[in-house]
Order: sequence, then C-alpha cells, then structure tokens
Amino acid sequence: MTDELHSSDRRAALLRAGRMLAGIAIVTALPASRAFAKKKADKDDFYFQETPGEGGKNCKGCVNFSPKATGKYGADSGDCGLLEGDVCTHCYCQGWTDKNDPKAKKA
Repeated sequence: MTDELHSSDRRAALLRAGRMLAGIAIVTALPASRAFAKKKADKDDFYFQETPGEGGKNCKGCVNFSPKATGKYGADSGDCGLLEGDVCTHCYCQGWTDKNDPKAKKA
C-alpha cells in the first residue's frame, strides 16, 4: 500500500510541475512576441511634409502607403508602413519608395 501511495504522490507532483512549467512558458512568451512587433518611426525622423516632394513624389505613389476611408486628411487619408499616424495622398517623406519599382518592398 505504501508503494501505491508514493506512486500517486509522485504522479500528482509531476502533474503540478508540468502545469507550472506550461504556465511559465505562456507567461514568458507573451511579452517576447510584443518585443518583436514593428515600431513605426516618428514623422520628424523622415522629414515628413504635407506637400509633394521633388518631381511630384507623394504618398499615393509610395509602396508603403495604404489608403483608408477616413482620418486626419479626410478621404485623402492613409496609413504608412514606416510612419506613425495618418498620412495623406499628397504628402511626402524621405522614406518614399516608388510602388511601381519591381524591386520595391513594403516596410
């Protein structure tokens, strides 16, 4: 009978340890996944301007621009893969990359 008692104690202890390790793995994995999330740059870092750049370059022609229905610039608003906050179709920054360039990659 003592062998059965020790066996069940060991089994219970192993189950508790397994649950504890699984809990630790989950808790430590959550912040790690957030640490690898892309952080967007401040507009000042890329010399953002609300007017087109040289040669008429603007956000609408940039690979990083994604239009959206509403925002700071109304129907001309969009999101940028590089910059934090709203951008507009006629805006420009030094991160501009021609969306028609076959080598262009979205940020």
